[in-house]
Amino acid sequence: MELSPLEITQREFARKFRGLDPEEVQTFLEQIAEEMTRLVQENTDRAAQIQRLEAQVRVHQEREDSLRNTLVTAQKMTEEIKANASREADLLMKEAELKAERLLEQAHRKLAQVQAEIAEFTRQRDLFAAKLRGLLKTHLELLDFQPEHPASGAEPAKPGSAS
Repeated sequence: MELSPLEITQREFARKFRGLDPEEVQTFLEQIAEEMTRLVQENTDRAAQIQRLEAQVRVHQEREDSLRNTLVTAQKMTEEIKANASREADLLMKEAELKAERLLEQAHRKLAQVQAEIAEFTRQRDLFAAKLRGLLKTHLELLDFQPEHPASGAEPAKPGSAS
């Protein structure tokens, strides 16, 4: 049975001979009613506070859910970014390796070309040296072949004679 403070203060008791002091009973009932009023108000205040706190809890839960979703999304994006960066790095490495191979191949071709040119120049130098030696030898032989006496038609000029 629920009692309100009003019911407590208005409650009447049957009177019997040598019963309790009615004023003392009434004072006590008023004190109980006041305490009950205070407790009812406190209960109402606490119920309102509970409602406010429950509303705050709902708001915080919604924020937590939102933050959790944001975190999950951020983690997925981070993983995607890492995967894309890894793929891009692999692609760049492969491109760099191909470019390095092309450059190396070009360098080998240039080296072979330079070596061929050096060989050709060496051959031409050796040929020129051989021709020059041949010419020099021929001229030396011509110089060595000159007779020491002039030919019969021309006499050497004698000292002191006028021609």
